Amino acid sequence: MRISVAACIIAASLSSSALAQDAKKPPPTEFSGDLALVAVSGNTTVSTFAVNEKLIRRIDRWEFKQDLGSVYGKTDGVESSNLVRGGLRADYSLTDHFALYALTAYDRNKFAGIKARYAEGVGGVAKIIATDVDQFNIEGGYQLTQQRNLIGADNNFSALRLASNWKHSFTKASYFFEGVEYIPDLQDSRDYRINNEADVVAPLSSHVAMKFSYVVRFANEPPLNSAGTALLRKTDSILSAGIQVTY
Repeated sequence: MRISVAACIIAASLSSSALAQDAKKPPPTEFSGDLALVAVSGNTTVSTFAVNEKLIRRIDRWEFKQDLGSVYGKTDGVESSNLVRGGLRADYSLTDHFALYALTAYDRNKFAGIKARYAEGVGGVAKIIATDVDQFNIEGGYQLTQQRNLIGADNNFSALRLASNWKHSFTKASYFFEGVEYIPDLQDSRDYRINNEADVVAPLSSHVAMKFSYVVRFANEPPLNSAGTALLRKTDSILSAGIQVTY
């Protein structure tokens, strides 16, 4: 039994090493879209859906990325969730392990007090690990934010952006992804946001997979609630399971 376990460990290690040594260039174009739906009826009626889409285009040293996502839900016929986000980003590789990026992002979250929030930023990416098995990046940059609140004064400020992301591939089609983003306001040390996303993707076919996702959005100084009398909760979390289509 011990020999069998040891053999499995050695085989897995050799397999991982082979994948790492044979790291290939990513395809010039990638597209993924996923949909998760929850419907409950009976004593409580709940309907929620989450949809996400991402397109990546690579040209020589350039990588262009566009993404869009939404979470919408109703509880007993009353809207209880309404989140929309989108972004554009361009990366330029200076070396195999370092790149520059520029991005613009938008998000709206009615139930978090955000009518609209825009961001524009630039920075650098250090590609610490870049193999077929693992990709681990660290990012740092400067960002401008224009935040329109449902209640209270709007807030325009400059901020830092620190981020990291790790992708571990179990096979060519199944993987685990973890991304963390920290955005501190340079004008108010109490105002900072942390975004975290963890995904597990398991293939059903060459283009279809099951995707399990857990997203946490934390704001240390959230806006006022709709009545303008108290702060909203600091943390929003989204747990979803659905179908992902990739090409």
